[in-house]
Amino acid sequence: MYIESLAISNYKSFLERQVFNFEPGFNLLLGSNNAGKTSALDVLDLEIGMNEPHRSNKTIPNFGGLTKVNSEFDIRFEMNYEEFRKIINQDQIYLPIVSDLSTQRSNDILIQKVLDFINVNSKIKINLNCGNGKNIIAFESNDLIGGLINNSQNSVFSALLQYLPNKTNPQVDIANYGGAQNAILGYYPLFKTRIYRFNAIRKPGFTSSTQGNLILDREAINLPYCINHLQTNDSHGHKILCEWINRVFPSVRWVQAPPITGTGNFEIKCLPLLPEDRRDDLATPLARMGAGIWNVIAMLYVVLTSREPQVIVIDEPNAFLHPRALRELLAILESEGKQHQFILTAHSADVLTAVNTRSISLLDFDGITTTVKQIGLKDLHALRGGLAELGIRMTDLHAKDRVFWVEGQTEELVIPEILRWACPEVAAGTSVLRVERTGTFSTKGMDAKEIVDIYDRLSSSSAMVPPMVCILLDGEKLSLKDRYKNTDSSNGKLRYLDRRMLENYLFHPTAIVSTLAELGEDFEAVTVHDALCRALGMEDLNNDFAEVDGAKILKTIFSELSDAKQEFRKTRDVPTLVSWLLENDPQHLEPLRLCIRKSFNLG
Repeated sequence: MYIESLAISNYKSFLERQVFNFEPGFNLLLGSNNAGKTSALDVLDLEIGMNEPHRSNKTIPNFGGLTKVNSEFDIRFEMNYEEFRKIINQDQIYLPIVSDLSTQRSNDILIQKVLDFINVNSKIKINLNCGNGKNIIAFESNDLIGGLINNSQNSVFSALLQYLPNKTNPQVDIANYGGAQNAILGYYPLFKTRIYRFNAIRKPGFTSSTQGNLILDREAINLPYCINHLQTNDSHGHKILCEWINRVFPSVRWVQAPPITGTGNFEIKCLPLLPEDRRDDLATPLARMGAGIWNVIAMLYVVLTSREPQVIVIDEPNAFLHPRALRELLAILESEGKQHQFILTAHSADVLTAVNTRSISLLDFDGITTTVKQIGLKDLHALRGGLAELGIRMTDLHAKDRVFWVEGQTEELVIPEILRWACPEVAAGTSVLRVERTGTFSTKGMDAKEIVDIYDRLSSSSAMVPPMVCILLDGEKLSLKDRYKNTDSSNGKLRYLDRRMLENYLFHPTAIVSTLAELGEDFEAVTVHDALCRALGMEDLNNDFAEVDGAKILKTIFSELSDAKQEFRKTRDVPTLVSWLLENDPQHLEPLRLCIRKSFNLG
């Protein structure tokens, strides 16, 4: 069984109907705090009677008013018929069918549809609609869609009841609205047994009775009994479980659940050594350990022992697991839990790099309502391919409002720091990324607009990629005329520094003295000043060096002053120069500040 979709209307921060589409495998819900991620997972608990209507000026325009419209949920499951029978574990199965089939199909065709529906290998869809004063479970399969046949189709009932016992399993009962719906609503809580939810608040049982169900319950209360039974009856499986736990938590080498003397209960304990060391005295009761290990033991037990597909929901795993532990856990779940469906929520997109995510739901809360943007498997493949071509990771873009493309690795390192000083109003929401193969922008015959469109198209094609501010490059060897031409042809999306390169803003004797001091070289500012003037061919420093090769000038200075012992290294020394200037003489970088603010169209 897996959850195909979830729709929520008028519940907490959800007002208009919002739909989550899920796939087998890993599904991710991404959003900021209070965006509605946990609210969506609450619905998957399948608690009958959930009702917490949306409250805002839109639904309650007057002070003290009440809303009369209830919350509504629509959950769609997919499974095969045999799995459905195992879940409900009943001899008689009620199967409602759509009422208008009898007017469009002959009885024989209708009967064949029913037979196809209950074929062992067929996939069936079950739709659960609850809230707003109704609770309905309906089935879908091709033409056999979830409506209910009513009493007026007695001829169809007679035909089905006449033929079904002779053609298929006589335990199937085709019933009218009243009989079927009452019976089918009894299936509702049975689906809950296939959905496990883990978070930092829910804690599995530390001790449990010596008798119980070998299938872990949804709250994991019987986990000690399950672990003891696994250790006693499946030593190899227990060893695998302990190895998995050790991968996630290296300090835990063994997990066991021995009986508690005189109580008739079992208690889970974690050991720092293997059993052959015979140091039970070092065991730590699970009750004295953190939420992370509680959840991981229960989660991995489900993956190891479940014979049928389960839905495993993990709410904010980074809230109870260290990043390294989370990466190991996800690696185990992906390699060993292929039959299961995983639904995770997170603030960060880090998990995108750890597993092959099949769907992403982006939740955005504007202060009043939550909206959901969906990225399916096909879109993810295209997005990953486009990002890979540009050398970008999806995690670089998550939770950003815009992307500012820059020249190279050094600019990618220092521009964020400069942005916080130069453009504080936009810095926090801006992702600064370097472009790949910058030489293509100056290739003869290459249309700069076409290159920019590649980057701009990526930003406009997916909700995962924020819009592009512009691409800011060094002028390098391009003439001023060509720079202006490229900027105009790209509608301002391709821009250039006002000076030939970033280093041309950093000719500051005292900043260079400080940078050389970090390399163990001691000079006076006047010495560096004179060396700069010689390298620039000037009697004194002025602003008439916009088009010189700034990197070459600094290489000359570093080599000359240190007798060739020190080499100017851009990725190491430019960040040092920039940091010193921002802290001690930010006015020196004023031309750079104005250039960057112009790139963001800021006054």
